[in-house]
Amino acid sequence: MIDHLPDRLDLMATADAGRVLQGRISLARLKRVLPALMSTAGELQVDLELGKDTDGTHYLAGSLQGDVTLKCQRCLGSMILPLDVKLRLGLIRDKDTMNDLPGWYEPLIVSAEPADIADILSDEVLLALPIVPLHGESDECQELVKDYQPPAGDQRENPFAVLAELKQK
Repeated sequence: MIDHLPDRLDLMATADAGRVLQGRISLARLKRVLPALMSTAGELQVDLELGKDTDGTHYLAGSLQGDVTLKCQRCLGSMILPLDVKLRLGLIRDKDTMNDLPGWYEPLIVSAEPADIADILSDEVLLALPIVPLHGESDECQELVKDYQPPAGDQRENPFAVLAELKQK
């Protein structure tokens, strides 16, 4: 077991060796996730296992756990979203072998170059984030929403009323 996360890793060679990696990664290192976050403070706990299945499939499995701060799209305030992401990736060399992967794996195309661990983890975090982050049932933004009243004197004429008149002629 390796108790730190390397920046780059030869995934196929590590899977052949059957290694377990554990460590923490700063949210600031997840470059593709940064635009979705309100704060880069914090870390994610990462547990990864690389190995080979009985059928010879190289895999990367594990979990990511931690909290991320997002912008609630209802009240535009910050909200903390706890993440508990499970991943199981089948390591393949090219798209042609993608269909040969067992159904419980998501494909990850691996080149001969060492892979950037932060990029792989960024993709998994992005997939776990909600499309529209909302506080949900909490009272944090419900107070803002419950007091909203649409403008009363702002009645607009139906833009299709002219078509209705033409239809009657």
